[in-house]
Amino acid sequence: MEEEHKATFMEHLEELRKRIFRALIYIMLGWTIAFAITPYVYDFLAAPLLRTKPEGAKFVFTHATEPFFLKFKLALIIGLILAMPLMMRELWGFLAPGLTKQERRAVKLIAPFSAFLFFSGVALGYYILPAAFNFFLSYLNDYPEAQLFQNPAQYVMFVVKMMLAFGLGFQMPVVLMFLAHIGLATPEAMWKYWRQAILVIGLLAALLTPSGDAFSMFAIGLPMVFLYFLSILLVGRIVKKKRRQALRVETKQS
Repeated sequence: MEEEHKATFMEHLEELRKRIFRALIYIMLGWTIAFAITPYVYDFLAAPLLRTKPEGAKFVFTHATEPFFLKFKLALIIGLILAMPLMMRELWGFLAPGLTKQERRAVKLIAPFSAFLFFSGVALGYYILPAAFNFFLSYLNDYPEAQLFQNPAQYVMFVVKMMLAFGLGFQMPVVLMFLAHIGLATPEAMWKYWRQAILVIGLLAALLTPSGDAFSMFAIGLPMVFLYFLSILLVGRIVKKKRRQALRVETKQS
């Protein structure tokens, strides 16, 4: 029995190795494709600042190697995004056999919802960037004769981090739904502690936003508050279904 268990464990390790290897190939292919489309992505990311920059502002590299490394990093990020669906497929292929039928159904329902929320957050993060830069650049007038010379690498990383922060912040309903599935969240408790939840959301907004300014924190915190109250309804449906199933089991046993 012990040898059989060891062989099964080794088979799992071998499968994991193969799937990780395929995932790395997907990343390399995505990275290669990304090098061709990086200029277009850069134009897309630069647009929020270019639409709001004051007269005379310029993007300026401060080191000879920065143009290459910016393209290198940006291509890697794009490559990861392009490879993500295939990487998720490999992850699902590895985990699915160990899940019950009910758990697999729950993941298939939640995964599209999670992706929708993530990309909605990313889109909102990009949409509010011009207003955010207008807020920041309004203080440039306090410094006479000063001009903005923006490092492109720092700017692109800031934009990517901001969009990622919004995407992650919008995952809150998925986390709460998961907690409801394992019995750690109920609609009654969420209603009771809504004030504390808003305080936690404020702290999360401060941690997620790369700039830490009040405008960005408010821009991400307000949708998260809305999503929290929306989550109460979603958690309520999950808990109601679980209680109904538990009652049905108790009825059969009695």
